[in-house]
Amino acid sequence: MMYPDQEISKIPEKSATATAAALLPLSGAVVLDVGCGMGALTCFLAECGAEASGIDPNEARIATAREQARDEELEVTFYEGVGEALPFEDGEFDIVIFSNSLHHVPTDQIPTALAEAHRVLCEEGLLYVMEPVPGGSYFDVGRPINDETDIRTNAYEQVKALGGNGFIELKEVFSSTPRRYRDFSDFRQKYLARNSHRADLFAGQAGEMEKLFDQLATPATGGFVLDGAIRVNLLQKDI
Repeated sequence: MMYPDQEISKIPEKSATATAAALLPLSGAVVLDVGCGMGALTCFLAECGAEASGIDPNEARIATAREQARDEELEVTFYEGVGEALPFEDGEFDIVIFSNSLHHVPTDQIPTALAEAHRVLCEEGLLYVMEPVPGGSYFDVGRPINDETDIRTNAYEQVKALGGNGFIELKEVFSSTPRRYRDFSDFRQKYLARNSHRADLFAGQAGEMEKLFDQLATPATGGFVLDGAIRVNLLQKDI
């Protein structure tokens, strides 16, 4: 299912890292984090006992990821590269993860990236795809400047097509990931901290986004909550 069968606010809350730890046998596993960004999840995988590597096309993010691993005294290897051309041997990994990254692969290259994941997985290796659900009040407030409905839908359809085509689908799991803010100014600061390149777009749509925030944010202790959710598709390489 592209969307959960219940309201996002009623789904059990669980962070992306907690969800990964609950679903994956990380201890001792050789794991690749594709589109690792600044390495937060990759380092978490190492903390859970995995032999973790991360790859990302952005040189600056990889530099930050390496620095974080050094600061945390973790043995993590980071590479600059893309999911559609993985620089690894066949069958090298027990688990390949796309965490909030598959929909950022160019649309026409997603099948290639998934084929590469299949190639570098060992027999009966696991493919773990986590994507934000394009719905909920957090998504709706950001929609005026960042409507990713189409690209997230395409990524989901490509993953669902893998069942019977090199993979066996094991699970589809949703977790609620609410976000808490003091007010709209706090939302703006945190939103742009994650996406600073959208500052000009935000400035142009700030009035509309503040109106949506006021309409959709739920009052809570210390401020407001915007609902969101992630979906995980867990598949196994078919031998």
